[in-house]
Amino acid sequence: MKPIMNIKKKIFYLSGFWIGSRYIYRELIFPFLFSISVVTFILLVNYLIKAVDRLLGKGLSFSIIIEFIYLNLAWIVAMSIPMSVLVACIMAYGRMSEDNEITALRSSGISFISILSPGIMFGLVITLFSLYFQNNVLPDFNHRSRLLSGDIYRKRPDLNLEPGFFMDDLPNYSIYTKKKVGERLEDVVIFSKNSAKTQTTIYADSGRLNIIGDKIRFTLFTGEIHELTVDKMEEYSKLNFERHVITIPVDDMLLKRRDNSRRGDREMNIKMMRQKQAKYTKEKNKVQLKILKLAEKQFPNQNIPNDHKKIKKLIENKITTMSNDTSINKTKEIRKLKALQNRIKGESNLLLSYQKQVNKYGVEIQKKLAMPFACLIFVLIGAPLGVMNRRGGVTTAAVYSILFFLIYYVFLVGGEELGNMAIISPFWAMWTSNIILFFIGLYLIYVATWEQKPFSGIMQKVKKIKKRKKGL
Repeated sequence: MKPIMNIKKKIFYLSGFWIGSRYIYRELIFPFLFSISVVTFILLVNYLIKAVDRLLGKGLSFSIIIEFIYLNLAWIVAMSIPMSVLVACIMAYGRMSEDNEITALRSSGISFISILSPGIMFGLVITLFSLYFQNNVLPDFNHRSRLLSGDIYRKRPDLNLEPGFFMDDLPNYSIYTKKKVGERLEDVVIFSKNSAKTQTTIYADSGRLNIIGDKIRFTLFTGEIHELTVDKMEEYSKLNFERHVITIPVDDMLLKRRDNSRRGDREMNIKMMRQKQAKYTKEKNKVQLKILKLAEKQFPNQNIPNDHKKIKKLIENKITTMSNDTSINKTKEIRKLKALQNRIKGESNLLLSYQKQVNKYGVEIQKKLAMPFACLIFVLIGAPLGVMNRRGGVTTAAVYSILFFLIYYVFLVGGEELGNMAIISPFWAMWTSNIILFFIGLYLIYVATWEQKPFSGIMQKVKKIKKRKKGL
């Protein structure tokens, strides 16, 4: 009966619902709310600094600016959550360790794993919330944010006129200016780009740009107007001017909201992306079958491998063998094999493009799963770090959090690139960072449980090696 009671007692403590766990939950919640507010604010300010040129001077209403910020908060919060969990755990467990509360709990017979269990339960709740947020909320916000950003970009295209670049946003005209100071333009060139019978090119030493309602007015000074009739090339005219005014009506001067059903991979939930994967996998299998049939037609009495790379190798070997055989002339057959080789090369490129599409959606699916689970893994790192460091201040938590989140983010971005290029599988692309940090977390828990110094075993081995070398 006693062993059963002991097992029940251990399960109760490990469940994270023992009496003292309520105190630990309270210690975790406030640092989490504080850190997510600070991290979100920093990331938001950084984003707005980059996006300020798209907002200022557009004549946007206050409600549109608030909506723009609100929609972009979704992806910022999604990135802030894992880092905030890490900060909260370091601060909470570090503060408790600094005030010897961890020592008191362990002295009363509560194991470190039991002390850690409220943190794990806290991380699990955040993970489940993050899973729901990533799959059900974030895609829709990303979609609406992209549409709004596009609508804002098209509003008042005069602001997109950059010196040294052609601007094609205006209907019927392409505009180039060498220098722009406020509304004043220098060395202006305007081309007509419609399919009219007469093509017009205007050169001006300087000019001015004004907005009048839903129209753009160019006032040009000291220049030339060149007109060429497309049907009759000999009909060419040139006109010099001191002052010339062009008025261009632009429908997008007022912000027009679109409703576009087309979505990118970051604007879809897992179900939508599974459907896309199935579609591209079906197309990929069709191309693979086509390559196989082409090879079977050329080599009717031979076993053809299913892999297109092996088929290409088979054809290359056949061409090499026939080219080296000087006893008979097989130029015609070699020509046919080379034509087949080029065709299969083209089909292989198509196959690779379909595989990249499959991988792209696969990477995004795994990302929606891996990032939420990072919250749980950061608990395994943050709690023992706080206990070992014995400091619960914001500075210490911020330093450790930035370090580990930087490692996590580098692996995440690098894995995403490799996965999208179909170099590695989507699973390993997104979960490698989680797996590495998971084992680091297990090691830190082991060190904190047995109250050892980190890397003490490694340092002892290094010392032994040094002693052996000295002995030799």
